[in-house]
Formats: sequence, C-alpha cells, structure tokens
Amino acid sequence: MAGRNSFSDRSETGRRNIEGQADLEAGFAAGKALYEERMKLLPGLWMPPAPPWSELPAEVRARWQRTAAQAKNHG
Repeated sequence: MAGRNSFSDRSETGRRNIEGQADLEAGFAAGKALYEERMKLLPGLWMPPAPPWSELPAEVRARWQRTAAQAKNHG
C-alpha cells in the first residue's frame, strides 16, 4: 500500500461497501416479497406489526431469502 494513506483506504472501503450493499439488496427480492406477504398476515393472528424490511439486519434479510429459495425449490 505504498503511497496511500489511511483516509484513501477508508474511502475506497466505504465505496465498496455501499456498492456491495446495493448488490446485496438486489439479491433479496424474493425474500422481501415473502416477508411482506407474511407481514400482512400478522394482524389476523393478533400479532404486533413487523418492522419494515429496510429496518431488518442483513443477516435476517438473508435468512428470509434462504427461506424463499427453499420454498421455491420445494414447491
């Protein structure tokens, strides 16, 4: 890393993270659709509302995506 300082390194890392996050979001379309479909059922089950998709941690969104993929494969 000759000729680079920690500020430029952080900036590049930040850009990669932002671009990676956009890619990650695009891959969650099926999980988001399943989550929002099931979210609509909660009031009928006398359950409290679920948080919006955008507020879920990345690992929870990834779990919903895996669930959607499994449902598609089995169904």
